[in-house]
Amino acid sequence: MVPHAPAAVAVIVGAAPSVFLLVFFYLKDRYEPEPRGHVALAFAKGALATVPAYAASWALARAVGDEWLALGGLPARAFDAVVLAAVCEELPKWIAFLFIYRWNEFDEPLDGVVYGVALALGFATVENILCVVRDGLGTGVLRAVFAVPAHALFGAVMGFYFGRAKFGAAGRARALVAFALVAAVALHGAYDFILQALRGVWMYGAVAIGSLALWVFVLRRVHHAQNASPFKR
Repeated sequence: MVPHAPAAVAVIVGAAPSVFLLVFFYLKDRYEPEPRGHVALAFAKGALATVPAYAASWALARAVGDEWLALGGLPARAFDAVVLAAVCEELPKWIAFLFIYRWNEFDEPLDGVVYGVALALGFATVENILCVVRDGLGTGVLRAVFAVPAHALFGAVMGFYFGRAKFGAAGRARALVAFALVAAVALHGAYDFILQALRGVWMYGAVAIGSLALWVFVLRRVHHAQNASPFKR
């Protein structure tokens, strides 16, 4: 039986990786840093997004049945990864981003990445604390290495395309806003499907390689957004 972590320890272990990653991405916004209050508000919106996400996932799981999810093979694993995890979690964050998109403080491309990461890490912090309370500190350490950074990267990708929509080519804004959701769901679904389909060293190897590739992808786009800043001197 896995011992439950004390609440205070669970909060510290659950929140620490999110705080580190949020500071890391916040410091990338060199030319016109976002107001910290707005970043905190985006973080809070992400935390609140766990409520509709968990409710939708629970309802859909009940609709298809636990037996099918356990015994349905590859289709059930794909449904679990793509629908119950990726769609149910990324859609509420994307809806929250639609309101952030209208903020006057969202005034350069990289701001999309910062707010996307803040939203994602607000969600990941709540999820991580709950997992540490339920499954123990060992799970918290593993999630700090893999799951929490993955959430941050999914949020960064979503935010990058929101930034492209707001400051990119005219006439493509709606398509880019829609693609922000599609990209985040695809990456999140692929990540969770690896966890569902593989085991042991193969799972950790695939997650590590995929995470490294996604880090490269995101950091290149952060650099691109930095260069596109109208405040760059």
